[in-house]
Amino acid sequence: MGPPEIDLLVLGGGPAGATIAALAARGGLRTRVLEADAHPRVHVGESLLPGIVPILQAIGALEEVEAAGFGRKTGTTHFGWGTTPEWDLHFADTDLYDHAWLVDRARFDAILIDAARRAGAEVWEQAAAREPIWEGDRLVGVRLRRRGEEALEEVRARFVVDATGQAFFLARHLGLREVIPGLQHQAAWAHYEGAGALPPPREHQAVFVAEAGHWIWLFPLGGGRTSIGVISLDDEGAPGDERFDAVVAASPKIAALLGPGARRITPVRRQRDWSYRVREICGPGWLIAGDASGFIDPVLSTGVFLAMHAGYLAARALVSTLARGTDEAAALAGYERAHRELFADLLRMVRFYYQQTLSFDDYFWESKRIMMTADTELRPQKAFMILTSGLVRNLALDELQAAQAARQAGAIGGAGGGLDVHDPAELGFVCAELRHDDGDGRPAALYLLLEPRRPAEPALARTRNLQITCLAPRFGNDPLRDARLRGPLQGIIDRVRALDDQPGEALALYWRRRRGALVDHLRGLGPAFSLIRIFGE
Repeated sequence: MGPPEIDLLVLGGGPAGATIAALAARGGLRTRVLEADAHPRVHVGESLLPGIVPILQAIGALEEVEAAGFGRKTGTTHFGWGTTPEWDLHFADTDLYDHAWLVDRARFDAILIDAARRAGAEVWEQAAAREPIWEGDRLVGVRLRRRGEEALEEVRARFVVDATGQAFFLARHLGLREVIPGLQHQAAWAHYEGAGALPPPREHQAVFVAEAGHWIWLFPLGGGRTSIGVISLDDEGAPGDERFDAVVAASPKIAALLGPGARRITPVRRQRDWSYRVREICGPGWLIAGDASGFIDPVLSTGVFLAMHAGYLAARALVSTLARGTDEAAALAGYERAHRELFADLLRMVRFYYQQTLSFDDYFWESKRIMMTADTELRPQKAFMILTSGLVRNLALDELQAAQAARQAGAIGGAGGGLDVHDPAELGFVCAELRHDDGDGRPAALYLLLEPRRPAEPALARTRNLQITCLAPRFGNDPLRDARLRGPLQGIIDRVRALDDQPGEALALYWRRRRGALVDHLRGLGPAFSLIRIFGE
């Protein structure tokens, strides 16, 4: 046999496959994707988590997603879930990201695969993998069939990724799939036009309504569309069209939210056999990612996040071994460990979530227990939001934060200067060094940074054009948690927001117009605060 024609063969062009292909191609690997269908194509999984934001940034798709007109998702609202009749979760409480999206998956997935193409990956659509090709115990390629063709053709690669979703290409051939007991729930869903939503400030929330034997979602997708889904918890299976319509009409909360003008505009689609995992997710020459490696009940909307995060982890391991020559077995072991730890955390939370005899405080405290480490000092509510938003064990977020911290550390260590008397043409950031001293003899430094708004980066707060962060080493870089700082910092945020009133204004122009008012505010924070200096880039 001759040498493999490509470095990496990715089977499947969904969120996991597209993420791997984009990052692998960016990392210099000759990458090809085989997609059995053609984009755009319908798929369940419309409710996304903020944990995908840094991954979208890494693959070059964030701007397209932001501009696509998808419905914003600010969190979730729960009715009848547990013993607390009604409760909300808001992504802003993570202090990282304030929204994700409720998407048309056909358009969303097409954006991701286009990002892979732009990165240099070759995409073959309507080309389905049929048979694995082995040399000894190593997977070296596949035989595929293009739509409309009878003959099979071969593609050989240095490495193969199975991201075929519930087609389970490798798991079927190797007998690896196993169900997760107690979570064999089934779903039916459809789209509506003319539906209502919760009143402000909940109009961008995903809605979950728990009822006897099932729960129902309502997602305002944007563009006048709303997704309604029914998750059956018994053995009757996903409802057909007539039963689906009857269940929706019989739900007082959902019927009221839909309103009299709503009408179903799509067939009722169904998904069976949810919640499963694969016993082995990697081996010589192969790994499995995304839904092909496992899926957890959709109650926490983790599907796309798990797929994209697995894709991020996989691409990182494959670039390391195929482009840089690190040991393949070690790289795959790292991928498997990180993937399984995150899967286990979320599975534990999903199981706990279905205990309807609990209150919302119980759910929060269980999240705290899952995340408990020696250096974890989060409120239970914040622990819950970080865990269920896809912001724990998120390697893409960790690396983004490390890069941001390095940039900001360089800023703080750089030359100071009174920017209040200069008019720079451009500014990368403005940093105000504050000193907090409440008389305990241990004054603490706070570094308040204003930067151009970057949706992929964590921030203390965002205004029209800017993002605000605060480095506070004495306060664990979480200054809003401290009662002494919370009020003054919120006042600064409110002042910056009020002064940021010109659409599209660059930081340098903002500083030129508003520096006097902002400096006056910082100087007037109170006797415990001192403004030491202001500097920037």
